[in-house]
Amino acid sequence: MSLSRLDQQVQRDSANPILFVRRQYSPFGGGEIMLDTIAKEFRARDMAVAIMSGDWPASEGIEFIRCTGRRFPRAWRARSFATAACRKISELDPGPALVQSNDRLPCCDIFRAGEGVHAAYLAERRRLSKLDGVGLSLSLFHKEMLRLERLTFRSAGLRAVIAISKMVADDIRRHYDFPGNRIHHIPNGISLAAYNVALRDEHRARVRAQLNVPADRPVILFVGSGFTRKGLAPLIEATATLESRPELWVVGHDTRMETFRRLAQKRGLGNRVRFIGPQKDVRPWYGAADIAALPSVYEPFGTVVLEAMACGLPTVVSTMCGGRELVERFDPALVCDIAEPGELSASLNRALRHSRSPETAPLVRRAASRYDLDTMIDRTLAVYESVLAEKRRAPRIRV
Repeated sequence: MSLSRLDQQVQRDSANPILFVRRQYSPFGGGEIMLDTIAKEFRARDMAVAIMSGDWPASEGIEFIRCTGRRFPRAWRARSFATAACRKISELDPGPALVQSNDRLPCCDIFRAGEGVHAAYLAERRRLSKLDGVGLSLSLFHKEMLRLERLTFRSAGLRAVIAISKMVADDIRRHYDFPGNRIHHIPNGISLAAYNVALRDEHRARVRAQLNVPADRPVILFVGSGFTRKGLAPLIEATATLESRPELWVVGHDTRMETFRRLAQKRGLGNRVRFIGPQKDVRPWYGAADIAALPSVYEPFGTVVLEAMACGLPTVVSTMCGGRELVERFDPALVCDIAEPGELSASLNRALRHSRSPETAPLVRRAASRYDLDTMIDRTLAVYESVLAEKRRAPRIRV
């Protein structure tokens, strides 16, 4: 890849870093993992990089700028951080070459909409439950999130938005009438070498032996934290209806873990639902499972969908999962509306049938092959190059 133009732009003033903004760090957060990956890849290309956050793990060559807002009350947490971050950015000397925010931030040049569109999330919650919708309309937290989101998309200084799925790009246009030529569809990417079909041979027998799970027992894998939004409850309900009596392995964490344990017991699943907990390396679990599922209420992309399919696992997702664009490349019938009774069960059954065919894994892997990390980085760099050139032509408008 040729980076000559971007390199020249950055080298003109090497003291001005590209600044990434993220309110807080979680070692298991998909957004944080992706930002950390992008920042390190940029640094590996000898570009000056800084991260502004309340907390972030140290990384060689990457400057950390601490910025915190009020943690309480929850309703004002995001707005407080945005206010503090914009103030601190305006005081930096020298200022950053450009600012990319992974949080809603009215003073950024590039907004990476990794959390999707809050207005779309609320609309889906209302569609699924009218009673839930009443509570959402009264919530000060959601009102503040919508306010901050509007300020971000209406900011005169916002030059580009990175939408991590076609779904998110459509949501941005529909809810905020943001110019389509400033929306860049750049899906998440992973190392296709690290996530591969060989993980089955490497891990399946060992992991199943540790759990005392027979080699021929079907296993559904769910990966993610924040079980309610990611659809674990409907997945438990659907799993209980399957005649093949599969196990459901849950990798991740939720503060309401016991609620989901009780639901599994109530639906008669007993020990067939295993709560594995968060894992630093999920690859052994991909290798040991037969299919994956992410029937989310709202999921901007779902990197776990990409990881699972790169490992050859047929993957079931909801219509409100941005990763559906990847699933549809293999089998559109694995995309289901969780509001329609029976659709999720039917998709799970279909995925399990796929898993029994030796031809499936390479076909699923092929559908994921376009989503490699280098492609994502190259396309992201192209957006940065364009925005940096635009900033040189016109002074930045601050809000």
